[in-house]
Amino acid sequence: MTITKHYKNLKLVVEDSLLKSIYQSSYGHYPKEYGGFLIGKYSDDFKTLYIEQSITAEIFKSSRIEFTRESNYLKSEFEKLFINKGLYYVGEWHTHPDGEAWYSSTDLSAMISIAHEKNVKIDNPILLILSITSDSLKNFNFFILNNGRLELYE
Repeated sequence: MTITKHYKNLKLVVEDSLLKSIYQSSYGHYPKEYGGFLIGKYSDDFKTLYIEQSITAEIFKSSRIEFTRESNYLKSEFEKLFINKGLYYVGEWHTHPDGEAWYSSTDLSAMISIAHEKNVKIDNPILLILSITSDSLKNFNFFILNNGRLELYE
């Protein structure tokens, strides 16, 4: 099943199976936050974003209310995805165990830092937050960083 979300004149497309896969990779870390990277591509007119893969973080710090990941070790993986599949880094995802699928001020600051990172080269990164419990994916929201604000895809 395909999930489509909208933000102004932009469309985000993701398969339900990818969201389930992200949840499955994270529920073993419950009750701590966990996360990773969103991989995808834009349509030729840059009006549709296809999120096609996720990479889980392998080097990270985590607690019930915070998730911090390292990414430098993945540079060659990102390069291979681009060369072999035309896919590239489009954003981040992480869980909020027993919490809401809404961003915090820490999440906003992290996304602003990512957008300003010279090696990232993405002006409007995507943030996916998944609200999880010990046994289910409760809810999720996609956000786009736009002019220093995280805006909801609906």
